[in-house]
Amino acid sequence: MKKLFLILVGTVLLAGTAAAQTYQKHIFGVRAGLNIANVSFDGVKHESKAGFHLGGSYQYLLTERMPLYLETGLQITQKGTKHDATLKKYTAFYAEIPVAVTYKFRVADEIALLPAAGFYYGLGLGGKVKAAGNKADTFGDDGAFKRSDFGMRFGGAVEWRRYSFGLGYEFSLVNVAKHGSDTHNRNFFFSVGYNF
Repeated sequence: MKKLFLILVGTVLLAGTAAAQTYQKHIFGVRAGLNIANVSFDGVKHESKAGFHLGGSYQYLLTERMPLYLETGLQITQKGTKHDATLKKYTAFYAEIPVAVTYKFRVADEIALLPAAGFYYGLGLGGKVKAAGNKADTFGDDGAFKRSDFGMRFGGAVEWRRYSFGLGYEFSLVNVAKHGSDTHNRNFFFSVGYNF
């Protein structure tokens, strides 16, 4: 009985301590990093192409009882692919809005792990398709690709003090080609950032 009482008291004290913690409600930041992008045509992937992403992030605390956040932002991101055997290259620049839910697991005083899952929407801004010496716009009236891209993204980050180091993967849920093959963007990304 005494052990049960001590366990109950300890649980109440821990719960009270957890409930008493305060979490930052609004977190603004900047992110930049490397993309390793690819495109699949009818399920066949081509060679990966390096790109970049750069933008701002915003995290909103969803509940005051735990560090559960809705994370979004706006970034410019470069995607594409290449196929050296046919001398084809595809480059696309998107304005992308990610929306994800993330939870901050505090593993030390100044270190947290943040797994995240969600969606993204990308609006094509420009780019080029090169094939055998010929060039064409990626988007537009004569372009081969639709401007809108929508998909899922998964990833995680490590936060140390105000610095963030993240990695993840995103893939299109929609066909981004205007005609012909079933075409989807794929992208691994690595980022570094700072939270204000």
